[in-house]
Amino acid sequence: MNLSEFGIEFLLLALRINKHIKGYVDFYFGPENLRQIVDNEALTSPKKLLLDAKMLLKQLGSQGYDKERERYLEKMLIAMRTSVEILSGIKIPIKEQISRLFDITLRPVNTSELQNFKEDFNEAYLTRRTGTSKERMNDLRMRRKVPEAKVFNLFKKALDMVETRTKELFVDLLPKKEHIFIDLVKNDNDNNIKWTCYEFYLGNLQSRLEINPNYNMYWTALLSLAAHEGYPGHHTHFSINEQRLYRELNQFEHSILLLHSPKIIICEGIADLALNVLFSSYREQAEISLREFCPDSSKEDSLEVLTAQNKVKSKVSLFWYDFAYHALIDGWNDKKLIQYANSFKLFSKENIKNQLNVISNPLYTINDFSYSLGSSLIINKYGEFPSVKNFRDMLVNPILPSDLI
Repeated sequence: MNLSEFGIEFLLLALRINKHIKGYVDFYFGPENLRQIVDNEALTSPKKLLLDAKMLLKQLGSQGYDKERERYLEKMLIAMRTSVEILSGIKIPIKEQISRLFDITLRPVNTSELQNFKEDFNEAYLTRRTGTSKERMNDLRMRRKVPEAKVFNLFKKALDMVETRTKELFVDLLPKKEHIFIDLVKNDNDNNIKWTCYEFYLGNLQSRLEINPNYNMYWTALLSLAAHEGYPGHHTHFSINEQRLYRELNQFEHSILLLHSPKIIICEGIADLALNVLFSSYREQAEISLREFCPDSSKEDSLEVLTAQNKVKSKVSLFWYDFAYHALIDGWNDKKLIQYANSFKLFSKENIKNQLNVISNPLYTINDFSYSLGSSLIINKYGEFPSVKNFRDMLVNPILPSDLI
């Protein structure tokens, strides 16, 4: 890559911040010698990192980039500067942190939206069953849980299906030789953050998907998980960015993903709506899952009920956004948060515990907002089921959250 001095210093700054905040860089496939420089050097002081961030912001206007790219880089640098300021102990209110890091304004959830979510959930999940709410939900989880021995093959089947559909709709968009590896990885420690799936972008157009067969692995979720992490979600987005923006257009900023940056909002929004662009109704999604993944449809809810449940699940991230808002903005303690989550009857004790672990982890605390923020921005701009054209534009072009407002 033809990397300018500005590009070198930009990437070095991000990698040096990662040395302070482990996991801050979600992936990096830029020049390997830069990673080696940072690995081998002493820890750079936050004071020096802050000076470097300010210097890059000052130099940005003289690099000759077009206005759109300059604005994109400016938002990235503001996010990095903010991370260093927080690292340095500078007190910044959470809402201002969100604004600087993610290029978006944090607002409380509309209470009527949550009330509608609660009512829709009760109608879709609880009204047609006997027993307490807890018993009914536990029974449903047990019936829909994928046996560990079948997780790999069923997930691979779902991934193949969404890959085929993506290639049908987005003709010649995926780079040649892109590839996904699947690993089953158990995490049974209740004190660790658990992910059902996590996509690690490796560079060279490849991703590794880590699948936890023992956490939230239900046949009803397989198609959505495969689309979110693979096609046309994270892997698709990142491999296209590598091929087009990094290799062809020489844009160094797309060789790295920072967890605390505007891009993460767009990434999660794209991934959350990935299934909706492939199959443009909740009924169609339910039909496919019932036909392809359900072990015994005679013991399952009707197609109409499954469709209603799919629609409700699409709004779950709104609840976790509200959960995080009460924790970080309103200062609710764990006891109050648990009581609040339990009032919705939807979430298991394990799910709630995991969200508390996420909120208490400095790396992921404020990222708990990213799923709902990202999907809401896209829905407000392009609708709940985006067109192939609009979705393609988001996959191909650098977009900031403020571009969608």
